[in-house]
Amino acid sequence: MLTSVKLPFGKTIFQTRCGHSITSDSAFFVETVSEQISQENINLLELGSGNGIISIMLSHYHPKWKIMGIEIQKHLVKLSQDNTKLSETSPTFSQADLRAFTSLQKYDLIISNPPYFPKDKGRISPIVERAISRHEITCNMLDILECVKRNLKKDGRAFILYPQNREHDIDNFAKKVDLKARKKFVLDSEKKKKKIIVEFVNA
Repeated sequence: MLTSVKLPFGKTIFQTRCGHSITSDSAFFVETVSEQISQENINLLELGSGNGIISIMLSHYHPKWKIMGIEIQKHLVKLSQDNTKLSETSPTFSQADLRAFTSLQKYDLIISNPPYFPKDKGRISPIVERAISRHEITCNMLDILECVKRNLKKDGRAFILYPQNREHDIDNFAKKVDLKARKKFVLDSEKKKKKIIVEFVNA
C-alpha cells in the first residue's frame, strides 16, 4: 500500500504505508547539503536511499549532479525508480548491500540518512521494512562509515544524519575508519529529539 508525498517543487511521489514515514528530516538534509556544496558537477552516492526522496530532491535542485542511490530492499529500489519518473528528475537507484559495496569510481560526495537505533535499543517493529529503516538490522554505524571510507575521494565530503545522543559513537567510529568529523549541523526535530548532520572528510 502506497501513500502520496507532495514535494516542495510541486511533484508528487510515493512512500510505502508500512515503512518509515517521510519527515522534515529529509528537507533539513537537502537544505544543509545544498548550502554546503557549491560545485555544479559532482558525483554523489546515497547509502540506503529508501524511496529516493533525498536524491530526488537534490537532483531537482542540482540537475548537473550525477546522483546514484543504493538500497538493500528490492521493492524500495523499484519504488524509487518509479518516483524518479514521476518527479522528472535524473538520479539512478540500484539494489546493493552497503556492507560490501565498492565502486570502481570514488565519489565527490556521499550522503546517508541511516537507521538511527542499535538493535538492542527500543522495540523493533514486526514490520520488516519499518524495522530495517529504524534499527541497525542490515547495517550499523561502523558499516556506514566503512562504506564512506572505501568510496570517498581523497578530497571528498560525506554528510550523515543521526540523533544527537549518538554523537559519542559517531566520533569514536569515525576515528576507527580514519575519517574526521569536521562540522555538525543541529536540527530540532518535530519529536523534540535533536538530530545532527555530521560532515566527514578523510583524516
